[in-house]
Amino acid sequence: MLGESQRDPVLFERIRSLFLPQTQLVERGDRQLDQRSVLRPPRADTVYIWIRVSDGAQARVYLALAEHDRPPRYLFREVTLESGLDEVGAETLAEVAHSSARALWLREQQSSREAVVAALERETTRARPRLEATTTPVVAAPGRATDASTPALPSSARREAPALRLGFGASAVSYGSGTEGLLSEVGGVFLFEFRGRFALRGAARYLVPTDFALPPARVHLNGAAGELRAGWLTSDARRPRFRLEAGFGVLLGRARATIVDAAPAAHPLGARGFERAYALAAVAFEWPIGPAWIAAGADLRVPLMTTSYEVSGQRGAGTSSALCPGGALEVGIGFDPAPR
Repeated sequence: MLGESQRDPVLFERIRSLFLPQTQLVERGDRQLDQRSVLRPPRADTVYIWIRVSDGAQARVYLALAEHDRPPRYLFREVTLESGLDEVGAETLAEVAHSSARALWLREQQSSREAVVAALERETTRARPRLEATTTPVVAAPGRATDASTPALPSSARREAPALRLGFGASAVSYGSGTEGLLSEVGGVFLFEFRGRFALRGAARYLVPTDFALPPARVHLNGAAGELRAGWLTSDARRPRFRLEAGFGVLLGRARATIVDAAPAAHPLGARGFERAYALAAVAFEWPIGPAWIAAGADLRVPLMTTSYEVSGQRGAGTSSALCPGGALEVGIGFDPAPR
């Protein structure tokens, strides 16, 4: 806060109240509005806001956001407070700070670097010596903690936490499998995500019991499956994104046959287990809901072996499919395990 704005003790709390509860805001002390601080924000995925109100009730709001693999983005707004920094003016300024931070974060608006440099140069020429200590509010990424003791300028002693995200959830998949018909599995997933671009995903699922006809018999299937996938993501977890995955899995099943055409009662023929390894490829669309997500996708399984079903004395045999296309639904929640 610079100029008149630093004299309002509740302005920062007004700004804080407009953000979602998981958004962390931190006040940090600076001596002046330094052009280097604005043009080179030190911490990635953090929105920095500087607010200056002059004696003429002219407010200036500077915002900067650094990203891991892209140049910083900026936003500059100038607001005239008709009645000065009174109750209405303070509320207006808080709303401008909030909407500007949101617009910059979501890439809805931004200013060119040249425009911000020009505004800062005008700020320097108008600066008055009587301006005292400044305070910079820092708006961090939703769900991400910040360090209030972090200096305003880059420092060799400062390190960013590893960009690792963990998550877990539930999934359901269905796919065709030849004679066996449509197979469905439900279970849980666990993921490791690195820098919002690469992910390793594991799953353990239960095969929903199913039956299929193989005259004069009927076969009952049950079992469990496990998978491991590596994937590439089009963006980080804060935005809707696509993911492409490849991996492998194994289905541990058990088939039990029963003669059903005989009278007066069916005759069980016993059960036999099987193991079916497979490779897979998948594409999915993921929609974030705060720290959680919901995803829908399409899978293609390529079994490395098939299962053949034969009835003695009958012509023909049934087999599982060599290509198993299907779909999947998934819900989960993620978190950043790294301390800040």
